[in-house]
Order: sequence, then C-alpha cells, then structure tokens
Amino acid sequence: MLNYFSILACLLVTLSSCDDYISDYDTRKNEYTLRYSVTYSTTYDFHNIAYISFTDFFDKEDWSKYTGQPTQIERRIDGTDAYVTVTRVPKGAHVELSTYVDVDEALPNTKVEISIEVVKGKKYDFTEVKTANADCPLKGNPLTISYDVPNE
Repeated sequence: MLNYFSILACLLVTLSSCDDYISDYDTRKNEYTLRYSVTYSTTYDFHNIAYISFTDFFDKEDWSKYTGQPTQIERRIDGTDAYVTVTRVPKGAHVELSTYVDVDEALPNTKVEISIEVVKGKKYDFTEVKTANADCPLKGNPLTISYDVPNE
C-alpha cells in the first residue's frame, strides 16, 4: 500500500507541474521579446532582391537551440514587407536591424522604413523603441538601426 501511495504522490507532483512548463522559445522574466519590422514602399516587385539582417540569440544551424549569444541572421524578404519576432533576448543585449536591396543602382521612388519594437513578458503588446527610414538602400550601404535592450 505504501508503494502505491508513493507512486500516486509522484504522479500528482508531476502532473501539477505541467502548467509551469517553459519551452526553449518562451521568454523568461529576465528576457525580452523583440519584433523587427521592414516595409518598402515601391512600384517594383521585390521578390528575392530585398534582404534583412537582425540579431537573434538562437543557434544559426539549429534553430531550436537557444545559445544566449548574439548572432546576426540574414534573410531574403519575399515581398515588400516583413517582420521577425525574436524571443529570449537577454537584458542589456545590443541588437541591430538592417536592410538593403541587392541591385546595382537604387530603384527610383523606393523608400523603406524599419523599426524595432519590444515587449516584456508573454503578452505581445509591442512598443516601438527605434525607427528609421530612407531612400532605397543598397548592399554596400544598408539602412541600419541598433538598440540596447533595457537592463531592468
């Protein structure tokens, strides 16, 4: 009878802790969630010629492995706008966002706006903390902004 009681007690403890499970992607109390946004206004089709580069804290090779170390990731934008949500950004981290168009000369009447937004905790109530806009940025001269995540 004592064996059954100890097994039942262990099972109850295990089941009661299921609500507290935190995945590797969940933002902890001492971390932030960021959203990087890029929007181009243009009459040109941007498929596969616009790029964004942003700071992430997961392994480049294994996206499921959190490292806590800043890594710069570069991606093509499929269209004229994109946003990337980055979880588990440590307090005090320095992050960067940049974008460019991979063409030989600037496309006429092409503007871009980029922004970094931040939220603390699990709610996705983002607040814009940094923004910039420019004419069509080229590969050799990307539009770049940076932000120091609060240490509080």
